[in-house]
Amino acid sequence: MKRNVVKSMIALLLVCVMVGTLTACTITLKGTYTSNEGLVEQSFTFKDDNKVEVSAFGIDIEGEYLIEDGEITITYSLLGLSYDWVKSFEKKGSSIFIDGTEFVKEK
Repeated sequence: MKRNVVKSMIALLLVCVMVGTLTACTITLKGTYTSNEGLVEQSFTFKDDNKVEVSAFGIDIEGEYLIEDGEITITYSLLGLSYDWVKSFEKKGSSIFIDGTEFVKEK
C-alpha cells in the first residue's frame, strides 16, 4: 500500500515539473518595440493577455501572439479573414529579433 502512495506522489511530482517546464518555455512581453531598419518604421506593442498591436506601412493591426520554440506566431483578422503570421524569434537584453530584424524596446 505504501509503495502505491509513493509511486503516486512521484508521478504527481513529475507531472508538476513537466507543466512548469512547458510554461517556462513560453515568453510574454510588455511594451513597444520599434525598428527603423529598411525603409519603413515598424513596431510591435505587446499588451496583457498576449495581445499585440502591429504597426507597419501605415496600417495598425491588433491580434494575439504566442512565443515558443524560437518562433512568434501572431494571429490576426484582416478584412474578415484570419491569418497566422509565423516568424523566427529571439530576445536579447532590451531587444527582440523577429525574422532577423532587431526591434528595440522604447523606454
